[in-house]
Amino acid sequence: MSDIDDDGPTPELRIVVERTGGFAGLTRTWRVEPSPAERDGWRELVRRCPWQEGEASASAGADRFRWRIAVTDSETTRQAELSDDLVEPWRSLVDAVRLGEAGSNGGASPQ
Repeated sequence: MSDIDDDGPTPELRIVVERTGGFAGLTRTWRVEPSPAERDGWRELVRRCPWQEGEASASAGADRFRWRIAVTDSETTRQAELSDDLVEPWRSLVDAVRLGEAGSNGGASPQ
């Protein structure tokens, strides 16, 4: 079950990155819910991403990863589904969530 559609209370800012596929077809999820002092750095990473472009072109291959990114900021939720060939600025956002850092000390929790 996806962690992206969690019905719990919505924080001021939540970023969830979900990776599916690969050799075993497993799903891995990372989540960041930054404190108020950390939100500006995270919002800048989110703002750089081309959300209006929707889905990136799919790459062929049985063992390729697929990425699903969901950002909830107050009342707005944005989502994107991307192929394994992540390009900037998507790569920076995904890497930051996986590390739990948006240029400073973030608060990620791998699932």
